[in-house]
Amino acid sequence: MGADLYIEKIHHPLMQQYEPLFEAAVRRRDSLPPKSKEAEAAQREVSKYYELMYSEGYFRDSYNSTNVLNLLGLSWWTDVQPLCTKNRKLRHDKLHKFRDMVAGAKLELPSKEEIEKHSGKVDEQGENSLAEWHKYFVGKQAELIAFLDKAIELNSPVLCSL
Repeated sequence: MGADLYIEKIHHPLMQQYEPLFEAAVRRRDSLPPKSKEAEAAQREVSKYYELMYSEGYFRDSYNSTNVLNLLGLSWWTDVQPLCTKNRKLRHDKLHKFRDMVAGAKLELPSKEEIEKHSGKVDEQGENSLAEWHKYFVGKQAELIAFLDKAIELNSPVLCSL
């Protein structure tokens, strides 16, 4: 589970283009014998179209140890949901307000214990090291700000599935 945000002007055309191809690839994969080479190739097609559908105009913040909004001292339900229209969209001044909230928030980087408390794995070195976790969160905040800046630049509402 998580918060899924979509820049409508970008995401909607991608869905129109790739969703029919994705669904056809799923039907083809499901018609093949499981674990066959043909099914594996078909699964690669399914994955390709899925990735293309969500390649732009999409931001996800999972409700787990990777939740960046929480580390910014913000909540998807308490802070963001009230900014949305009844159709779950962030528009105009509310979109700007949310962007400013994210940009102005102080990122509280978690300790090893805090990450592990939320079922995250922390190793001494490598991709799951504390330093890599911290790098991930700094990047995720920057990614969210860039996503919101893009929506503002395009004057496009952001659909929020929280």
